[in-house]
Amino acid sequence: MELKDRIAAVRKAAGLTQEQLGELLGVTRQAVSKWESGQTTPDAATIAALCEKLHVSADYVLLGKEPGEEQSAGPAYEPPDTCPCCGRKVSGSICPGCGYHVPNYPPRGARYAVTATRPGFVQSAERSEQLVKYCGFTQDEADNAIAHYVNDQSRILLRRGLDDGAAQYIAAHLDQDFFDPLIVEDCGEADEDLLYKPKAFETPPPARSQEGIGFWGVVGAVIVALLILSFF
Repeated sequence: MELKDRIAAVRKAAGLTQEQLGELLGVTRQAVSKWESGQTTPDAATIAALCEKLHVSADYVLLGKEPGEEQSAGPAYEPPDTCPCCGRKVSGSICPGCGYHVPNYPPRGARYAVTATRPGFVQSAERSEQLVKYCGFTQDEADNAIAHYVNDQSRILLRRGLDDGAAQYIAAHLDQDFFDPLIVEDCGEADEDLLYKPKAFETPPPARSQEGIGFWGVVGAVIVALLILSFF
């Protein structure tokens, strides 16, 4: 892969759109698009910021290799057959359940956990579905976790043993106002000890919904269109 391809790969592994990566780095979506198409190349300071924000190796981004790769003579890396985020079976590069782009390089560095830190006093059906889709909960587990979270106003552990990209992907796809997700370092502690650890790094901007505008959005659009037409 070329530099442009590795930039796109680490962005997708973190679950970010071009616009979200641009926000993290203080550049426009168009700038990120030009990097990934090979039209321009980010400067050294921007590459350093990208590596820091996405917790990736500069050796990988710039050279396509991990530190110490020259010394390793092991077999070629085989991507996992289960999604690092939701745990579902994956046969290609994209999880069919949660949409995560499974990296084609080994997990790097520390492990992380995602916790929910603040109960939101809103209806919970949608949030339960998010736990099923992105965290690998069963429906019963998700319903019980949401009930415990809201009724007892307690923090809950959503997923642990994650690499940095999977942790960022989950945090970005959860309802921020309801869960207020926090990424913490997972050093093998008991589940309850992870709940009150300080954040390991900032959570990424929330992922924008890819769904349509829905029934009432369509109704609203029709009403606006009719009001506009009434002036002609």
